[in-house]
Amino acid sequence: MGNLRPRIAVFAGKCVLLLLRLTGRKGTTLPGAVALKAAPDLLSWMGKQLSGRVILITGTNGKTTTANFLTNLLKLDGIDVIHNTLGANLLTGIATCLLNGLRPGTEQVAVLEVDEATMRHVVPKILPASIVVTNFFRDQMDRYGEVDHVMELVGQAISLGDPAMKLILNADDPLVAALGAIHESVIWYGIESTGLDTGDDGDVRDGRHCLVCGSQLKYQRVFYGGLGHYGCSFCEFARPVPTVPIMDVEAGLDKLQFTIWGMTGTLTSKALYNVYNAAAALIGASMMGVSTATLSLGMQNMETGLGRMERFDAAGRAVVLTLVKNPTGFNQALRVLETETAVEVQFILNDLYADGTDVSWIWDTNLERVLQQAQITRITASGTRAFDMAVRLKYAGWSGQIDVQPGDVQAVKTLLELPHGGSGPLYILSTYTSLYKVRDFLLNYKGGGAVAEV
Repeated sequence: MGNLRPRIAVFAGKCVLLLLRLTGRKGTTLPGAVALKAAPDLLSWMGKQLSGRVILITGTNGKTTTANFLTNLLKLDGIDVIHNTLGANLLTGIATCLLNGLRPGTEQVAVLEVDEATMRHVVPKILPASIVVTNFFRDQMDRYGEVDHVMELVGQAISLGDPAMKLILNADDPLVAALGAIHESVIWYGIESTGLDTGDDGDVRDGRHCLVCGSQLKYQRVFYGGLGHYGCSFCEFARPVPTVPIMDVEAGLDKLQFTIWGMTGTLTSKALYNVYNAAAALIGASMMGVSTATLSLGMQNMETGLGRMERFDAAGRAVVLTLVKNPTGFNQALRVLETETAVEVQFILNDLYADGTDVSWIWDTNLERVLQQAQITRITASGTRAFDMAVRLKYAGWSGQIDVQPGDVQAVKTLLELPHGGSGPLYILSTYTSLYKVRDFLLNYKGGGAVAEV
């Protein structure tokens, strides 16, 4: 494909993007869809312009947060970064991101969050310098099927990459660790803190069995889900020794601290999984040439943002918004609730395509534990499947009132304007299709007035 056709496709896509923005829409996928229709091999042309200066991030949980951390570190070092900030991670979203940000002839770096099933369509076209794989959990089974199928898809994508490509893999996830056997150049990261062990058998553990011989894995430490220190007692499969160990993980009142390469980092989040996301981002930034001094500076205040334990001041009310989309991520969000006092909770459960049409996963969550241990003063169930959420809460043992309000933005507004029982925050746990609508509302909330559902 010559230069003319892809440039025409990029121009067409940018025109669509401009029109969408003039009408107040974000335009994260349609411009890319138009451009790919005009030039089906557009991504290959874009990949050549980037000359391998690309990091792809995939896995079940943590893609957006890892990509945001990495982008912030690169920008702090003065690097020009292209990034699909809002997490539009299918082909059309990736094409939109690149046509909007790519400037041929310049030394840009692309940080792209990519859906697991989309990886095999992106890797051979973009030819990334490295791929980060965060973890594998059961997620949106109506789209992906069982987790072993997702692993197979990602494995196929890796095999289509350049042999010199680096893999940045989570050593604490046995499902991710299995990918190390199919590629020679691997950088492993994992938690080495000896005093850290949740010992929580209430979590869903997808990596219970050895992928080599099928025997049940033995765990010396469990951090969450199937992540921890593990090994098989019947064959040689075991947790790889981390190339980059995460040391001294400590939880404070509203933060987490950790040490990598002898440098201390601080996360504005109490969720343990963000330590893994931070580590992957730091490794990726180091590989792209970010200086040690910049890494140290960037580690001082790593903010998750974009609806991932993101904190807001909504007219004086403390609000925390986070995405939940599968049992493991949901359970980790619930564990944060246990650290709060007099907390109110709003669950927004949707079943649209981008959320996953099967919401049966809520029955695999450990709501029973949090309802027994957390100091929850009020619960609201919202979204297209609000009543399903309310039933699940009742079966989990919640004896108080559940305020059921289908919808999302209006339901959040109504809850914010109700009298609340103290100084504790409001936690909003939302599936994907409501997340950014609610986030936009919270960013602009002044209290009072009408609101239109968007």
